[in-house]
Amino acid sequence: MGVLYQLLDNGAWAEVGRTEMVANTYDPAFVKRFRLVFHFEKTQKLRLTVVDVDKGQDPATVSPDDCNFLGKAEFELGEVVTARAKRFEQALLKKSGEAWEKSTFLLVSEEVSACKDVYRFQLKAFELKNADTFGKSDPYLQINRLQEDGVTWLPVYKTNVVPNCLKPVWKDVHVRAAQLNNGDIYCPLRLQVFDYSSSGDHELLGQVDLSTQRMMELAAQHGAMVPLQPPAGSKPGNYGSLQIQGFVTETRASFLDYISGGTEIGFVVAVDFTASNGEPQLRSSKHYQGEGPTQYERAIMGVGNIINYYDFDKAFPMFGFGGVRRGAGTSTDHCFPMGPNGPDGVCLGVPGLLEAYKRCLTEWSLSGPTYFAPVIRRTTDMARETVNAGGAPKYTVLLIMTDGDVMDLANTIDAIITASSLPMSILIVGIGRDDFAKMNKLDADKTKLSAGGKTAARDIVQFVEIEKFAGDGVRLAQELLAELPGQFLEYMRANNIPCPNVWAAQQPMAPPPPPPGGYPPQVPAANPPPPPPAGYPQAPGGYPPQAPGGVPPPPPGANPPQPPGAYPQQAPGAYPPPAGYPPQAPAAYPPPAPGAYPQQQPGAYPPQQAAAYPPQQAPAAYPAQAPAPYPQQAPGVAPGQAAAP
Repeated sequence: MGVLYQLLDNGAWAEVGRTEMVANTYDPAFVKRFRLVFHFEKTQKLRLTVVDVDKGQDPATVSPDDCNFLGKAEFELGEVVTARAKRFEQALLKKSGEAWEKSTFLLVSEEVSACKDVYRFQLKAFELKNADTFGKSDPYLQINRLQEDGVTWLPVYKTNVVPNCLKPVWKDVHVRAAQLNNGDIYCPLRLQVFDYSSSGDHELLGQVDLSTQRMMELAAQHGAMVPLQPPAGSKPGNYGSLQIQGFVTETRASFLDYISGGTEIGFVVAVDFTASNGEPQLRSSKHYQGEGPTQYERAIMGVGNIINYYDFDKAFPMFGFGGVRRGAGTSTDHCFPMGPNGPDGVCLGVPGLLEAYKRCLTEWSLSGPTYFAPVIRRTTDMARETVNAGGAPKYTVLLIMTDGDVMDLANTIDAIITASSLPMSILIVGIGRDDFAKMNKLDADKTKLSAGGKTAARDIVQFVEIEKFAGDGVRLAQELLAELPGQFLEYMRANNIPCPNVWAAQQPMAPPPPPPGGYPPQVPAANPPPPPPAGYPQAPGGYPPQAPGGVPPPPPGANPPQPPGAYPQQAPGAYPPPAGYPPQAPAAYPPPAPGAYPQQQPGAYPPQQAAAYPPQQAPAAYPAQAPAPYPQQAPGVAPGQAAAP
């Protein structure tokens, strides 16, 4: 039996689930699947423990510590999803940490197909309450998704505002399934209609709780409307109604489809060598090599340890800017190679980046000023070379770390506009506590950068100050990288770049789960394993002994084992009916996470946009749901051999 654990943010290991028991074999092929939510921007550590279950022990409840230990392994989810053909194999270890001579395990991962869907539909409202004394309400609609705690509603989409109107027809909604419902069409959604106020004090006009499935059904009933319920504490009455039209589901290649097909993400690092950092030998210097890593090193490790999985050769170019090479005159170099390999200063892996950083502090003097344009143009040239190189596409990520504001703003904007049409993104990390006012102009979340009659093709810059995360490189990386998959897909789709070998590398997934009320019994596999020897206890969920002439039905109360691709059996009542979710108290829903909705300027209507939202905490589950979360990845565990297709 295999037991899978996930490392939580608090440092504790939580059991994700366990496989069924396979009796009397050295090469078990487990049917059980584990469902995990994959976050590109996070390091997600997993642990697999394989044990031998003794006679008389119940595999469903026995503690792994009470079983005979067979092997263990620790790895990261990023390693699994980036493995070639999504097949990740690793040696099993003894308790001492030494590898067993021949024991290995194999994980086969699949992305839940529903998470690739994109929804398009239109929302209309009728007979809304008039909340304005003069004129009419200015309504907009916000969609919220119920979080795993069963209490918190997270805003995931906001429409445009229709001014002075009680029968609004909002612009078409275009939202990813992963964002709207995390791939679960029965996930509760709360649709709220607000009267927009330039002061930010928007008044709730009415709301209704639906699911994606229910929205599809309403759209199919042409002209069907659902009444809006009054806000909490309001008097009963007519608060208007909502209509959903033209609900269409589209399926697109996902970020992981591109990665599994062979697409690489290259990593380029640029380090600030300007004098404002302070001389490295001084304790006050941001480059001081004293107690613990510098903020530069923390940023390199935080971002590099994640992107590391997506670059096959792990050869990372590294440049410095604003420095003067010792013994080579006084001329400032605004883009010099730091690594030991070639004109691009290539380093091998994150350790190579850290080694080059420390070495260059002894070979280069700090100077200035702070120019970004040269290193951006150098990286742009590299990205341009990959466009027509043939083979699988490659996307480049440039990490710029600086302790002060940019001094060549006009040239930098021009360089970013040029780069925006190429397969690359730029991450800027503010080191220390300097004024970074100009950086917000480069991080054009609200409007695209423009200069000299040219406009950026897309937003490719993300700026974060490391001090806001108390110097924590891991949390910094989560903030920096959260938007990267979206920027990646925006480029691929805008340029009609096909996903390489995506269908060949992927196995079909099982259909989505049925509506609340439980899952239907799964059909036994065509070739079930042989029954255990006489006298050996049958594992819960195992196959009953085969009767002559066929497979008998399972005994009352037992669930037959699930074939590959099947969804695990759901505990009764795993999804409470919509009415069972607690009503929302006034102002109960949480504010959007950083970056969720751009701040509104007084008097401005919010633009239509899909809101970015924070990653889900694992293990994710709706109230009273079985331990397996609803994720985007589903590794199948099969020590010693591939999982059954």
